[in-house]
Amino acid sequence: MLKFVIFLFLDVVAFSGVLVATLPFVINNFGGSVLLVTIAFGSFSFFQFFVSPFWGSLSDRIGRKPLLILNCVAELIANILLAVATNLPIIFLARVIAGLFKTNISVGTAYIADITDEKNRAKGMGMFGVAFGLGFTFGPLAGGLIAGSDYSQETLSYVAWLASAINLFNLIFVVTSLKETNINKTETENKKSDKALYKQIETLKNPILFPFFLLIFLIYISFAGMEGTIAVWTKETFTWGPREVGFVMLLAGICQIIVQGGLLRVLIKKFDEIKLIISGFVCFIFGFALIPTENIYLIPVAIILLSYGMGISNPCINSILSKKSEQNKGLVLGTGYSCQAAARFIGQPLAGFMFLYFGKNVPFYFDVIFLMIVATGYVFLFKSIKNEG
Repeated sequence: MLKFVIFLFLDVVAFSGVLVATLPFVINNFGGSVLLVTIAFGSFSFFQFFVSPFWGSLSDRIGRKPLLILNCVAELIANILLAVATNLPIIFLARVIAGLFKTNISVGTAYIADITDEKNRAKGMGMFGVAFGLGFTFGPLAGGLIAGSDYSQETLSYVAWLASAINLFNLIFVVTSLKETNINKTETENKKSDKALYKQIETLKNPILFPFFLLIFLIYISFAGMEGTIAVWTKETFTWGPREVGFVMLLAGICQIIVQGGLLRVLIKKFDEIKLIISGFVCFIFGFALIPTENIYLIPVAIILLSYGMGISNPCINSILSKKSEQNKGLVLGTGYSCQAAARFIGQPLAGFMFLYFGKNVPFYFDVIFLMIVATGYVFLFKSIKNEG
């Protein structure tokens, strides 16, 4: 578990240091609007939507390690392109490469499922979240400190070079240190269907799993919109740069570590996954409602609430999916990540569109109303599931 956490931490440090802390400012430097920023974010997710179930399914067949190696190679190439980029098309090419070959979540969640039993599955997914929390703590912070408040294209490119160096080290680490966990590969079964999209549709149609795939999609519609616009929002509202965004992500990362590294372990002993997901909804709604106040002292509170919401909801939903899928966990969890990717592809440009044409606070008002409707529907659904059980 520890070695995988190290790999994931380094991968997320490199990814988030570039993507969260500096990419919006890089695109802005080349004349791109907030809508173009969110489209760049969404293009990555567009490709993830189609390839995530394929990578998850392929890892069931050939193993997890080869695809984690592929992830490192693709990220290295993408970040080198960002470092030398001189125009927007090169930036978008880097995002396409990263989107097509990013396997850390779709294969990584299956890796965790391989090494945990049902009793400890939620805890294992929580440790997965801890690695993400640590990565999103130190990645944007490092990127923001290097780029600075008064950033230039040169300092922004330094961040991409640092990310490339981390990717290279991580590639060597995976090759030499990580062991294959998928010993009983399902090669015969997977040969019956070689089309990833077909597998994805068949998995989505499963009546037991579908409500939870839909839940992932609906949560990420709103959360992804915030991720795609928050850097530009803080720039316009408080005149912040990458350095300040890095400190915001530091707070978010610390919260993720506390929630998924400690609090989740305590709460899962007293409450089931469904109750914890509902508590996540409550925090999402209040967190999004605080941002449009434009009160600089309430922003940290909003970040804490949103971090709890995602830190609780994501591992609990993944835990439910893994428990309800007896075989091909890589395919099922990969499809779950594909739902995230679809939501990001839709949610980020949608938020960018509302931001640009209707006002910077409109996306957050939308999130509050949208999640209140979703939460109401799922409370009734969860009650019916319990009654049937």
